[in-house]
Amino acid sequence: MTSAQPEAIKQSVIGFRSLKMEDRLAAMALIYKHIAGQIPANAVNNSAKASGLVTKVGQLSPELQTQALRDMLDAQRQDGDEVALDPNPSKALAELVTGSNETIPIDEYSSLATEDKLAFWYQMGKSAESSLSDITPSSEVTEFIGSLQSLSADDRVAFISKAL
Repeated sequence: MTSAQPEAIKQSVIGFRSLKMEDRLAAMALIYKHIAGQIPANAVNNSAKASGLVTKVGQLSPELQTQALRDMLDAQRQDGDEVALDPNPSKALAELVTGSNETIPIDEYSSLATEDKLAFWYQMGKSAESSLSDITPSSEVTEFIGSLQSLSADDRVAFISKAL
C-alpha cells in the first residue's frame, strides 16, 4: 500500500502521540468505529497471536484491561511483562498482602508485528463494540478525529500502523 499523503500521516501520528493517554484510548475506539467497515475482516482476523492476546486481556479485571490498553498504546514503554495492581489503593494493598495479582502481557504485545498489532486493536474494538457508544470524546479527540477525515481509508490504516 502506497500512501498518497505521507506528510499528513506523519502529522496525524504526531497529533495522536501528543494526546493524553485517556484521549488516545478514546481516539482508538472512535477510529475503530469509523473505519471498521472499511477493513476486510479476513485482513485482521487471521492473527492467532493477536487473538490470543485479546483473550488474555479479556481475562483481566476491567480496571486492568484499561491499564493494559494504556500501556500497550504507550510507545515509550519497553519494560516487558509487569505485574499490575488494582488502581484503588485499598484493593492494591489487599492484593499485595494476599499475593493475588494479574500479569499484563506488555512484552507479548511489544513483540507483535505491525499487522498483528492492527489485528489486536481491531479485535479489541470488535469485542468492545457495544460499549463504544458510551464514549464521550474530549474536544482534543474530536478535533483529532476530524483531522483524520481528510485521509483516505488506506492512509488511515497507514496512520494506525505508524501510530502503533
